[in-house]
Amino acid sequence: MTSVGGVGLDLLFTPIQIGTMTLANRIHSPTHGAGVGSLLGTEDDAERFSQYYWAKARGGAAWVGGSNCFVLNPVIPGFEPTGVGATTASNFRHPRFVERYSRYHEGLHRLGAYGTLQMIMMGGMPHGPSQVQSKPVQNDMPHELEPEEIRWFIAEYGWSAGEALKAGADGLELHANHDDLIQWFLSPMTNHRSDEYGGSVENRVRFLVEILAAMRAKVGKQLTLGVRLVIDEMLPGGYHAEDLREMMMHLEATGNVDYWSLAMGNNWGSPSYIQPLWYDLQPWASARSGGLKKTTAIPIVFTGRVTSAQAAEQILAAGQADVIGLNRATIADPELPNKAREGRFDEIRPCLGNDDCIHRTLVDRLPFGCASNPMAGHEAEGPHPRVDTPRKLLVIGGGPAGLELAAIAAERGHHVSLWERETELGGQMLIAARAPMHEVFRDHVLFQERRLDRLGVDVKLNFEASPEMVQRAGADAVIVATGAGPRRPDIPGVGLDNVVETRDVLMGRAQVGKRVLVVAQEDHAEPLAVADYLASRGHAVRLLYQTPEPAPLIGKYARGAILQRLFRNGVEFTLMQRAVRIEPDRVVTHNIYTEEELVLTGFDTAVLACGGKSETALYRALKGTVGELHILGDAYAPRRITFATRQAYALGRIL
Repeated sequence: MTSVGGVGLDLLFTPIQIGTMTLANRIHSPTHGAGVGSLLGTEDDAERFSQYYWAKARGGAAWVGGSNCFVLNPVIPGFEPTGVGATTASNFRHPRFVERYSRYHEGLHRLGAYGTLQMIMMGGMPHGPSQVQSKPVQNDMPHELEPEEIRWFIAEYGWSAGEALKAGADGLELHANHDDLIQWFLSPMTNHRSDEYGGSVENRVRFLVEILAAMRAKVGKQLTLGVRLVIDEMLPGGYHAEDLREMMMHLEATGNVDYWSLAMGNNWGSPSYIQPLWYDLQPWASARSGGLKKTTAIPIVFTGRVTSAQAAEQILAAGQADVIGLNRATIADPELPNKAREGRFDEIRPCLGNDDCIHRTLVDRLPFGCASNPMAGHEAEGPHPRVDTPRKLLVIGGGPAGLELAAIAAERGHHVSLWERETELGGQMLIAARAPMHEVFRDHVLFQERRLDRLGVDVKLNFEASPEMVQRAGADAVIVATGAGPRRPDIPGVGLDNVVETRDVLMGRAQVGKRVLVVAQEDHAEPLAVADYLASRGHAVRLLYQTPEPAPLIGKYARGAILQRLFRNGVEFTLMQRAVRIEPDRVVTHNIYTEEELVLTGFDTAVLACGGKSETALYRALKGTVGELHILGDAYAPRRITFATRQAYALGRIL
């Protein structure tokens, strides 16, 4: 029996039958829009896509839900759907669908895994059961489906299922959650129809019942059919767990469902169905999924902030689910199943839960990436090649960029030394780890420390580099990853005694009064994290943002979680106001559009949450004095962890 901390993993690695699939273990890598290339695009796109998901099968996941496939979206000529999921073309009707997906599924099968596809039709793109808004953060109105359009959709789902069978899929999962058209039919919040598809639970579930029947008519028992559902919409007027129980009873009675995939939350609120680090691990498995498990004979897949094999085992042992969806955990480390089965828990790269894998693509419009695992999305390139001639490398700075670069270089066979001026490795991650719910940042640092130790990297702590010391070290290449110091904006009054900086607050080096004004000039988590830290300790906090919204680089899947925490702790927000002067008892601001003056009073301390400023002195002093010099991470330009680790990945490949 594999175990750690007294927790055995017998159940997690016990086979189970789900429809036509005989799974070797209970680990499922759920469907997600990874943005790693299109299986239906160029050959290079298809290779990137396939290798990304094949890595999860190679890593030991018995079941890979590797693709979200859109059903044909019929719109009138000239109508242009907008927003996430505003796709009109059908994956299933693409001329390369059968050939490309057959090849992809054959690869999964060779690796011993089963593959399912998720069928998606986003609600409001533009279709809906009724002309009703689905969320308070978006005010578009849907097109209300006519009866003949409903019948068309049902037939299209059935036809598409037949194509999936031809393409070698082992199963299909209906995306009946998270703003999908099917969920909008299920929910009394969005379904106000007065015909046979609205009103009672039996009527609201009819659309899904008829879709399943149409799919079974095409594939019989040759494919596993599942339904992904929201346990509780957690929205005013939405359905709750008891309502879902009744829906599941209607669906189970059809005999057409082989498994349920259950998650909590919605797209924009708190919780989002992709819960970020501001939530405890697996918080809804017991209260919600466990209760539903007792009333259905159909296997349940549970997903939601489950980030370790031990947590998955606990949910299974408690009888709250039959299979566990480990999505972000297997993005951070596709080898998690194999490592857990072999007892190599210290080698599992932890998921940070900051959801940058999602925010990068949806907010920044950048390629898919993972803050913890820079290999994510690069699987087609293969592992970094071993070098023929090892070199002596010196990495200066033990933050996220320096740690990752040192490890990659050592894995390639180089002789690596790492100098860090502080008494601990981690850089700003250790400071961030002091904010509420950010402890996982320390877990990442500890993982990297163990990794460096296994690789034999020579680490020197409390060791501040000077140009002369670096030159004497005689390294073949020097990598400067000295990070960034706090940025103090050019505002009159920032030097006053009652003006302090976020890092000093989190490290306990600053005296903070009862009433606090946080001056936010950073677009991600720093202002929210320090406000949370202070509010949770009883301070009265106001956040001053010069942007039209708080934290614009945190997407809708995560922002609701921290905003809920802040609102519940009484934090207030002032938006679109630029601080122009700080005085002992007030801050003067200007509206960013009109320059109209506003005076804020009633605070004892102003906290600067203004991001970082690159520390480049050492790099500039070394230019021209060493043979090969590189700069990396925040020392080049302050950004998020994902940027630092991906830069380390890119540089590590060419050193």
